[in-house]
Amino acid sequence: MAKEILVVDDDFDDLELTKGILEGSGYAVNTVPNGAEALDILGDKAFDLILLDIQMPTLSGYDLLRIMREKINHNAKMVYISIVPKKDVVIDEVDGFVQKPFSKESLLNVVKQALGE
Repeated sequence: MAKEILVVDDDFDDLELTKGILEGSGYAVNTVPNGAEALDILGDKAFDLILLDIQMPTLSGYDLLRIMREKINHNAKMVYISIVPKKDVVIDEVDGFVQKPFSKESLLNVVKQALGE
């Protein structure tokens, strides 16, 4: 059975690119454009991995991560995906980091590492 991945990003082009790469590699992918929709879908479905953009309006990736860790009981791995340089990102609570813009290989390497593949 394919691993389930949720991608949360307010940039439509990044969502489509990420989804295409992941689905092309055999993953089942859901996408949402903001943190509120992520919280809604997480109430209904469990994911093996969640990719979070850091810079989103209303609810940042940092805020969304904190809420998910506090309120949603699941075992998903979480990875930040961001244009913000890694040196400027607090990555204590996540299982990986993908720097935008990314290559197919760099995205898949981080995803596989986070999933223990």
